Amino acid sequence: MPVYKTILILPGEAAVPPFQDAVEPYCLGTAAFEWEGGPNWSLEFYTDGLPPMADLAPRLTSAASQAGIAEPDPIVAPLPDIDWVAENQKSFEPIHAGRFFVHQEFFEGPVPAGATPLMVNAGTAFGTGTHATTWGCLMEIDRLAREGFRGRAALDLGCGTAILAMAMRKENLARRVVGSDIDPEAVRVARANARLNGTPAPGLSLAVATGMNHPAIRGAAPYDLIVANILARPLMLLARDISRALRPGGQLILSGLLTEQENMVFGPYRMQGLRLVRRRRRDGWSTLTLARGV
Repeated sequence: MPVYKTILILPGEAAVPPFQDAVEPYCLGTAAFEWEGGPNWSLEFYTDGLPPMADLAPRLTSAASQAGIAEPDPIVAPLPDIDWVAENQKSFEPIHAGRFFVHQEFFEGPVPAGATPLMVNAGTAFGTGTHATTWGCLMEIDRLAREGFRGRAALDLGCGTAILAMAMRKENLARRVVGSDIDPEAVRVARANARLNGTPAPGLSLAVATGMNHPAIRGAAPYDLIVANILARPLMLLARDISRALRPGGQLILSGLLTEQENMVFGPYRMQGLRLVRRRRRDGWSTLTLARGV
């Protein structure tokens, strides 16, 4: 069955998140791009076959109402029959994020002296280090490592490829790291990456889980460090559960939010008694580090 690309033309960046939330359950992936010279943005999403417009139509109407804009007309076209995973691997260049050097398995060059290598084969999972949110989390993990942070347990919520879980394990930020994702395919990819990087169980355990209510997550709590690189809305909805799983004196890294969503996302955590320690911004995305008082 051919893969189809659907394009929604939106009047600005603020309109992107409601439409991403609307289409995400029905698609293989999404991408958003600012038009050169602005202010319009294109939101592209990909489906296995024609997009299910009967299901999507009311969700797009609701997203338009939430964004306060006229409902966009979808532009739908089939994609050429190309192995997109292979093409993505060919174009993936190693990146630096603090001391971390992120590369894929086929990389044949030298690892820079003093760097901590992370070998990531993304497959169909999110997390190669190139996105601003993953980069921001890696930079914060690097900062904590440089400051000598050590804990008993850490959690990577929404782990994708497990790049952040592996980074925490390689830098010994915690004796036990738990990674979870709602997507079984992401967890499969994560387990393969953990083996490639020499960070398998029991030091790094991975589970398919929705939210915080899973035996593997509950069993390792409370956490000295939690990293949640997901989306603004689930970050807000999970604020109480995430905060309660954090040990007094523990740190929480939140990402997957746009810069204009910082206050909206931080608000529910402030109500749980957490304080803002640091923020990083890159390409319109934010990474917030919070702390719980002792």
